[in-house]
Amino acid sequence: MLRTAIGSRVLVAALGLTAALIATDALTQNTSQGVPKQVHLVVDGNRLVASNVRTSGFDELRLRAREDIRKSAEGEAVLLVVTSQRIIAYGLLSGWREIDLVPNERIERVTAEDFAGLVVTSERLLNFNGESGTWGERERRVHQ
Repeated sequence: MLRTAIGSRVLVAALGLTAALIATDALTQNTSQGVPKQVHLVVDGNRLVASNVRTSGFDELRLRAREDIRKSAEGEAVLLVVTSQRIIAYGLLSGWREIDLVPNERIERVTAEDFAGLVVTSERLLNFNGESGTWGERERRVHQ
């Protein structure tokens, strides 16, 4: 009888642990590092529209004359758009921010995850913080 009671407790504990692990896995599949998807990019003609789920709003930015979109990336709370003239970022908490491209600068990589955006160019390393709206910049030394 003691063996049955202990076995039942072990079985109940194991089932509870399994249920907790399944629930945790289901929650993390829709998020990256615990940040739920809260921004979406819509290209509408000559406008970039950020859908901000947190504010239930839409923030618009107009493209310049003869400005073409080259690359883009979406994170859970940050958007990046590279055009023929500039690098544009949108943060869930900070809105639109931009940096002009330098002459002859080539884009090598654009990534976005959580609140962070990264752009690697032939000339610079750029990161964007979607919470504060600030860009970090470092010159590359690939030419030396």
